[in-house]
Amino acid sequence: MQVLTWLPMKPSISQRALTRLLTFILVVSLAWISGRIMWMLLAPPVSIAPWQAKLVQVSASESDINVGNLLSMNLFGKYSAQPKPVEKIVKQDAPESRLNLKLVGVLASSDPKSAFAVITNNGKQNTYGVNEVIDSTRATLKAVYNDRVLISNNGRDETVMLDGLKFSKPNEAKHKTPAKEERIAAKGDDSKLAEIKKKILAQPQSLFSYIRLSQVKKNDEVEGYRVNPGKDRVLFDAVGLKPNDLAVGINGNSLTDPSVMAKLWAELSSATDFTLTVERDGQVHDIHIELQ
Repeated sequence: MQVLTWLPMKPSISQRALTRLLTFILVVSLAWISGRIMWMLLAPPVSIAPWQAKLVQVSASESDINVGNLLSMNLFGKYSAQPKPVEKIVKQDAPESRLNLKLVGVLASSDPKSAFAVITNNGKQNTYGVNEVIDSTRATLKAVYNDRVLISNNGRDETVMLDGLKFSKPNEAKHKTPAKEERIAAKGDDSKLAEIKKKILAQPQSLFSYIRLSQVKKNDEVEGYRVNPGKDRVLFDAVGLKPNDLAVGINGNSLTDPSVMAKLWAELSSATDFTLTVERDGQVHDIHIELQ
């Protein structure tokens, strides 16, 4: 009886040789990667030339482009001129208003936004700007002048004269200068002056019924405010003001700045005295006005 014995076959490549091969490949790969990294760190940076647009010349004859067709396409829209707003003309010769309104002060200005009027209605006094509705009425203030204001009452233009002045049309108004004797007599009326100061302290807005201010502009810039007497010139003469003086400052603040007028109004509400700087015949004068 024959006994068969199985002997394992030896592999063609030993495990040890395979390990060496893999180790060699790994070492070579690591060496190559390390070399690339070192080269990237040590190699000088490559400068790239900035991109420049190439000029392309296009030649076209006049017959190839029809400018008229391009314009008629209105690629950017069609222009249409906006009509200018029509300014409403205020009639200065409007009839006297029948409303029971009392105009106690005005600040006239060529700029409607800077003009205002102090009006009393039914014992209530308030300050109004142009286009504002007068309390307890349907009337709207339309324009402010030195001696009057114009209102729109139910679509009808009407005139309200400054308190103490009689109604007259602008072309018929007569601005007569009182005689020298009359000015001296008024200036010496201390009791009347004290009464006026007391009224101004109680109602600061009433100051503008005794001293009227009209804005003066040159080249759209405010130069100051023209000063003239109001319904009663006792205070005007007593403090040393002259007709057509140009007020340029108050309490050291320049009146050429429109925003100062708002500050002035706030100061006058509680002030008992102030200094008005005026220009007269090319000279500057400080007029100190005391209300006590």
